[in-house]
Amino acid sequence: MQGKRLAQTTRLPSAGRGSVAARAAADRPMWLPGATPPAHLKGTIAGDRGFDPLSLGVEPERLKWYTEAELYNGRWAMAGVFGIIHQEALGKAGLIKDIPWFNTGYELKDEFPIAAQLGVLFPLFGFLELTRYQGFKKTGECGVINMFPFDPLGMKSEKMKEREVKNGRLAMMAFVGFVVQAVVCRQGPLDCMYGHIADPFNNNILTNIVSPAGATYPGM
Repeated sequence: MQGKRLAQTTRLPSAGRGSVAARAAADRPMWLPGATPPAHLKGTIAGDRGFDPLSLGVEPERLKWYTEAELYNGRWAMAGVFGIIHQEALGKAGLIKDIPWFNTGYELKDEFPIAAQLGVLFPLFGFLELTRYQGFKKTGECGVINMFPFDPLGMKSEKMKEREVKNGRLAMMAFVGFVVQAVVCRQGPLDCMYGHIADPFNNNILTNIVSPAGATYPGM
């Protein structure tokens, strides 16, 4: 009798843990409501929404690199989107040369010769990338030179990690949009926005895809 009672009491906690885990899984935000996350995505990574249709992160070591790569590219995208919008805004205000972001390198080739840029950028970024790679292998954290993690303002937290990943993903999507606008409309994002507001029925994604020549964006 005592053995049966002990067996019963030992089963109860495991059942309780299972129900808690089930509730936690049900409450976990997913990329698609009701979707089932793959087994290797357990919700422990910032921004994990259970989306990995190609199973790229099955191997734990590769998952670390993909997580780092997404964060790194997201940071570059945030910086790039910020720069593109502010360059165009300052150009419209007459504070700097009003040059489309995709033509800036060509238009300023005399002020900033390509050869001189390469002579500075290659060794500088080579050094920064090498130290970043070495630091990440040792610590598993992002950083700069010998600071891993790089957090001079002491803002590192789980909430900030989540926000950074979300904003990085949004910025990467925005940058892809800017590139498509540049190829199709030959305009920056602000000019495209102004054109759409002025004539939304003729200046939109459908008219540009079907007949780019029919769009009437400013300067075209």
